[in-house]
Amino acid sequence: MSDERGSTFLPFLAGIATGALLGVLFAPQSGKETREAITGQGTAAKEKLEDLVAEGKRRWSEAKGHAKEKAELTAEEVDDLLTFLMKEGRDLFERLEKEKAKHA
Repeated sequence: MSDERGSTFLPFLAGIATGALLGVLFAPQSGKETREAITGQGTAAKEKLEDLVAEGKRRWSEAKGHAKEKAELTAEEVDDLLTFLMKEGRDLFERLEKEKAKHA
């Protein structure tokens, strides 16, 4: 299940990161301040990426759970159908035996 939003999100995130990095590099700061700012933004980006990965894992797990539920429901429906058909088959067999006995 992909959507258009997912295909544009990573380039959008990369654009934000590039813009932030260029802004820091060209800002009038000392080298130490610039390194600290880059490190801070890198840490924030890493945390955001970890959050996105965790959300992706959560959604994947949820989707697997839904698929498993549907598969189990289908298995139950098949079992019910087979039970019904076996009962109907027995009833039909008994009726045929009775008809056969009448004409014998």
